[in-house]
Amino acid sequence: MGQGLLIPVLPIYARDTFQSGDLLVGIAIAARHFGTMGFDIPAGMLIGRLGLNRTMIIGVILFGVSSIFAGLSGSFTILFLSRILAGVSFALWSISRHAYIASVIPNESRGRALALFGGFGRIATIIGPLIGGIMAEFISIRSPFFFQGFVALLTLIIILKNSQKFEMSDQKPSVGYLNDLRNTFFDHKHVYLTAGISAIALQFLRASREIVIPLWGDNLDLRKDEIGYITTLSFAVDSFMFPISGYIMDKFGRRFTGIPAFIILGSSLVLIGTVGSPILFLTPYATLIIAAILSGVGNGISSGLVLTLGSDLSPPNNRGGFLGIWRFISDSGGAAGPTVMGVVANSFSLATASFSSGIIAITGIIFLRFFVKETLVKDKKKSKTKN
Repeated sequence: MGQGLLIPVLPIYARDTFQSGDLLVGIAIAARHFGTMGFDIPAGMLIGRLGLNRTMIIGVILFGVSSIFAGLSGSFTILFLSRILAGVSFALWSISRHAYIASVIPNESRGRALALFGGFGRIATIIGPLIGGIMAEFISIRSPFFFQGFVALLTLIIILKNSQKFEMSDQKPSVGYLNDLRNTFFDHKHVYLTAGISAIALQFLRASREIVIPLWGDNLDLRKDEIGYITTLSFAVDSFMFPISGYIMDKFGRRFTGIPAFIILGSSLVLIGTVGSPILFLTPYATLIIAAILSGVGNGISSGLVLTLGSDLSPPNNRGGFLGIWRFISDSGGAAGPTVMGVVANSFSLATASFSSGIIAITGIIFLRFFVKETLVKDKKKSKTKN
């Protein structure tokens, strides 16, 4: 929720406070993603040295510090650096939580746990922007940053009082950062080059809808509030699909959510490309709404999938190092999605960008179906008992 506070605030803050142009506003928004990607791998390696609790606590502290610096920033440079720091904190925070869940949740219930984990995050993403927008409108544009720092403090207190202390005694002994990185990658290169590509494709599609839907709404001359309603509807549908995702992943297997997600999410983006054409005899507005809802369904049924695959495939003696590279690979898909869609739309057309999503979806399906083994491990004892 704290992370979502700045979604409606940061672009306006960067533009109005520092008279930034659209390019600098985009850089300010992208800074956190670059900070996260740049520190995903180091964060994973640090878990093996500092442990999960210390890594998580450092991440939360840095998150609070970055919020305060952003709220107090007197120049765009300070704002940019504070958002980079926020990205670093997010890498520490997210990978330590991911490794914790992978360590304490058994394989046969991991899908439900991580779907629930992802679902709560999605719901909070709706609540956070609402609170941030209200605070910015009725208190001040800087107030959401300070409130974000307060949320970080509350989170830190919860962690200190409730997080379990456990030693990662089965971790590999450190042989130096670069050696750790090289050994981890080459030990699991097949996983990274197969399951990793599926993760990239899914994250690419997820992030692409965040740019495709608003731009099509703008092309249709919809008001900003109308575009906001459609986007909120899409994310609301997304937020409440996680129980289905978790149940299917643990009952039938991970691919039974991944492949339908690719089909539905890819089809929804392709459908958006037909907006304005006589296909389906729908008005452009109705087509955009239906496509937005479908994209929410497609994304929602894959809630927790990337996290679950990463947890299933991570080795017990080096979860942090493995997940650091895994998150770096999957995060690259999320960073590339809006960028590539924007380049294609600018070079050709928005419809071409929408249709090209279908190619990404097909690629993800092929790799997930034919190159990635099913990672759900059935409990043989329970199966024999039932038989």
